[in-house]
Amino acid sequence: MKTTMLVSLLIGLIGVTSAGQVRADGTVDWNRYYSHAESNAIMEAWVKRHPKFARLMTIGKSYLGADLTVLEITNQETGPASEKPALYVDGGIHSSELTSGALALQFAGHLLQGYGKDAQITSLVDTRAFYVRPKFNPDGSDATLLRGVSLRSSVRPVDSDGDGKMDEDPSEDLNGDGYITQMRVVDPKGDRRPSTEDPRVLVRRGRGDKGPFYRVMSEGIDNDLDGQINEDGIGGLDLNRNFPRNWALPFKQGGAGPFPLSEPETHATVRFITDHPNITGILHNHTSGGFVYRLPSACDPAMFDSNDIELVKTLGNKFTELTERPVRPSSTHATRHRYGTLISWAYWDRGIIGWVPELWPGLGRSELEAFRYQDEKLGGRYFVPWTPHDHPTLGKVEIGGLRSRFIRSNPPQELLEAECALHIPWFLWLAQRSPLLKMSEPVLKRLGDGSVAVSADVENVGYLPTHLTLRGLEAKVVKPVVAHIELRDAKVVNANLVDDAGRSAVGHLRGSYALQGSPEGSSGSARWVVKAYAPGAAVSVVFASDTGGTVRSKWIPLPAK
Repeated sequence: MKTTMLVSLLIGLIGVTSAGQVRADGTVDWNRYYSHAESNAIMEAWVKRHPKFARLMTIGKSYLGADLTVLEITNQETGPASEKPALYVDGGIHSSELTSGALALQFAGHLLQGYGKDAQITSLVDTRAFYVRPKFNPDGSDATLLRGVSLRSSVRPVDSDGDGKMDEDPSEDLNGDGYITQMRVVDPKGDRRPSTEDPRVLVRRGRGDKGPFYRVMSEGIDNDLDGQINEDGIGGLDLNRNFPRNWALPFKQGGAGPFPLSEPETHATVRFITDHPNITGILHNHTSGGFVYRLPSACDPAMFDSNDIELVKTLGNKFTELTERPVRPSSTHATRHRYGTLISWAYWDRGIIGWVPELWPGLGRSELEAFRYQDEKLGGRYFVPWTPHDHPTLGKVEIGGLRSRFIRSNPPQELLEAECALHIPWFLWLAQRSPLLKMSEPVLKRLGDGSVAVSADVENVGYLPTHLTLRGLEAKVVKPVVAHIELRDAKVVNANLVDDAGRSAVGHLRGSYALQGSPEGSSGSARWVVKAYAPGAAVSVVFASDTGGTVRSKWIPLPAK
């Protein structure tokens, strides 16, 4: 009944918008956490304000039927997004990790507000595309933000304790203060005691310590009378264990789901990324810890090509340079690792390098430091004083403690904008590391039989090769560069063609990064022999790369006979 009631409440929130989030000057208060409806309202306002640069699309529905929205950002006057290298940025796959979605939304706002003012942003929006998805898992994010529910990911009911019932024993706000904090129970065998430096703080009990001692648990009751409290809360799936590469059954990987891509949110993600082969990098935001997880992920690290790992390390070093925070491999052991992650699937099945920024290092290195900071800087409002409460099964308890969701897992709202802003320079730098095609002016040469030779050169002036990684090359999941000639009142009479449409293979092109094992050349060429059959005949040369973009020459008149 509790699950049904919660789901009903969440369904009632779908589509409810909150106007006025975007100010008259187009800015947004970034020291706020926004719901799914509010995020969509902000993005819709941006689309109206920046129709040349922003387009909002729906890529699927969540478990509860909410729109899964993606904001596309690029300068449409310099070409469609599909013809430019793209960066995919998301957040909110894990429900309580609210900062991740806040960063994605703030990043989109930074791009739109910076165009025409910031040279780097202007160049990127002109030459690249961005797909920004602040709410990967809108059901779970809203459950956490709006209802205070503690859950890992999707709200789909799961029988976590194996008793044949689903979600029957969640946490509860027993004292009605609007927060789910902690309960402490006096117990001579308890493993916690008050700190001698600050009695509000509970520390681990040591040998020879003096009491009182406590057992500590989350706020709630034993709804199913099995002797355990809050052991079968809302949901139980982990959407970032539901991707098809290196997936494992739930007995081995908790939260993996019944089969790969069983959930609408993950299925929509794989479909979207596969349908957008111009995506050259993925930023899959999470919290917390204050570092970035890099590849390898969800497999034995020995499976990874060493040259690709060197590339990943090189790109990651820039994050540390810009933020003074570390980058760590997601997988370090042959068998003890995560299974079914997004960045593992993206690398093995799409050749794309993905990153998992674990935002927010917390307030200080200890709970005492966190208490001190929130007392001195935040007015003490993130601590709920320990208050007596009559519990139906435990008897006398005290409820209180830190509102940890906005201390440990996420920054207090006052610090949210700064935490997100710290990562944006690296995001922009990564977007600049894509492949990028540049074409020379085509050359026309008249031949003796009245035909004309048309030739053109193309170069990858970007950083990455057009195949992105050696995995992309080896698995042939990234298409090579192709040349194409467009004709007006003319026809091709001789060329090394891929097909009858006038396409000619160029192959993959190396970037400025010297990735060992890549093709040696960063440039290529194509040549056609064409013949005009009417006055005013003209040609245009096109070089196309899924990852390096599409470049076109202007229409060039063919010389008269």
